[in-house]
Amino acid sequence: MNSKALRFLLPVLFSTALAPALSSTASAFNTAHLELLKAGVTSWNKMRAAHQEFVPDLSGAELKGKNLSGIDLHNANLSGAILSLSNLSNANLQNASLDSARMDGSMLIRANLEHAGLRGADLENAVLDGAHFHQAVLQLAILKKADCTNADFSASDLKESNFREASLVNANLSGADLRAAYLWRANLSRANVSGVTVSESTVLESGKYASRMWAENHQSLFVEEPAPPVSPNPGTAASTEQAAMQVVLPPHSEASAPTQQHLGNPEPKRDAPASQTRLTPRNIWQQSGGPAHVAYDRQQHEQLKSNVFDWNNMRKRNRDITVNLKGASFDHKNLSYADLSHAVLLDASLKGTDLGDSDLRFADLRGCNLREANLQHADLGGADLRGANLWRANLSRTRLTGAVVSSSTVLDTGKKATPELAARHGLTFVEQ
Repeated sequence: MNSKALRFLLPVLFSTALAPALSSTASAFNTAHLELLKAGVTSWNKMRAAHQEFVPDLSGAELKGKNLSGIDLHNANLSGAILSLSNLSNANLQNASLDSARMDGSMLIRANLEHAGLRGADLENAVLDGAHFHQAVLQLAILKKADCTNADFSASDLKESNFREASLVNANLSGADLRAAYLWRANLSRANVSGVTVSESTVLESGKYASRMWAENHQSLFVEEPAPPVSPNPGTAASTEQAAMQVVLPPHSEASAPTQQHLGNPEPKRDAPASQTRLTPRNIWQQSGGPAHVAYDRQQHEQLKSNVFDWNNMRKRNRDITVNLKGASFDHKNLSYADLSHAVLLDASLKGTDLGDSDLRFADLRGCNLREANLQHADLGGADLRGANLWRANLSRTRLTGAVVSSSTVLDTGKKATPELAARHGLTFVEQ
């Protein structure tokens, strides 16, 4: 151990001894622990081997772009730490707390994260080839476009996780909980999905919702979960208009119609059983927009127009934010890859807008002008398109499962939506 490491060892151990007496609400990292880490991986690992009782507190620490390959961080508190673009390959992160940690673009090749807590962690574009997540908790974690080839997620908690376009080639998902997970366009070639738990809110790689039939065909468990109503921000009551716009949909079933949709009037009878009054399946980052009579948020409008990637980062950091863009104009703007899930875009103008690969799940698009917009590879699952104008829009490989249309919706062909056309495109038709 070098002299720099020794200089910090005594205060480190002293602060560790006092840790139980400190407030459990403290979240700032221990400065001495961070300085000891900066002395180098070799000296850090030697210190940890010599002092098994030492529990590092690096919560919220700035470690972006660091080379921490092979480091021993088992049991460490790294919640909220910034580890973006860092190299944690072959690192020992067993039982570590990484809740809300920023690890986007990081390398965790063959890292050991067994039993680790990664609730809400950002692992977008991370390289997780061969990483071990056995019995880890990744609820609400973001793994968009992550390379999870050969990764072990067995028996892990993946509820509401986002695996959109991730590579899960040869990954082990056996026994994992995938309720409300989002796997659209993920590569599950040779992946082991036996024994996984899914529900009707699980979005499969095909874009369809999981079903009992799918579970039976994959030796998995299907759980009936009536989806709760979409609510506004926590702690607030829904406005009258928001309550009125809620569309009650029947459960999805591969055994029903070829499109998996029950068409016609979705309003339940007053005496209908609870099983027939489910709402659209819930998924990650679910929040509804603000009251429809409120003008759009000018700050959000400017932020989205100026930089989509900054906008997406803001949404990842503020998942409960209400996106109110009612009546806003984005004509001919480049909004590709924008995260607009659950956004209020009522009467917004998106004429000729590039929305390729964007996330518009459960967005309020009533009355929107989407004429000639590019929606290639966009996800409009569950979106409300009543009265929207989609004439000449590019809907190539667009996910439309569960999107709601009415006779006032103009489709890309220029024709108005009908029950027959809705069935053909996997939409839900609502009489108005």
